Amino acid sequence: MTNSSSLKHTKSKNRPPRSGQRGQALVFLIIVIAVIAGGLFFLSSMRKDAKAEGERFARQVIERCAFQHDVKFLHASVASDRRLAVPPAMDDQFIYFLTKLGVPDRNYNLTGQLDFDHYFGSPHGTYQAILTYPDQHATVSLTVARPSGIWLVTDFGVTYERPPQ
Repeated sequence: MTNSSSLKHTKSKNRPPRSGQRGQALVFLIIVIAVIAGGLFFLSSMRKDAKAEGERFARQVIERCAFQHDVKFLHASVASDRRLAVPPAMDDQFIYFLTKLGVPDRNYNLTGQLDFDHYFGSPHGTYQAILTYPDQHATVSLTVARPSGIWLVTDFGVTYERPPQ
């Protein structure tokens, strides 16, 4: 003989989950989707900001080197691994040649692109600017990177139509 109370207990185990549990699962799923969407929005926003910052830094380097001939700024902005491979005298020579060329026209185009490792991390890029001087043109090439929070110049150079006299 079965007891009626044990029969009721057995039936409650076979019941489908309550709608309240389904609602909690749906709310949890919505929260997880919102967190993932927010994270992706944040990362894409950081990527867009890094592109703008990289171009701004490249323009600042050109401004300080080609227009103001600021060798101290260049020394402070060069990456440490480049500083070990290339002596600071090369930085001085770079500024010397830019100084010898004079002051270029302020209307120049900066071309180049910033790339990322693994789509979001370690931004680095190469930029070029063609500067117009009174008697010639010069192309300044820069490679910049942000390995750990600050922008650094990893390589640079200048080519011109003919050497300054």
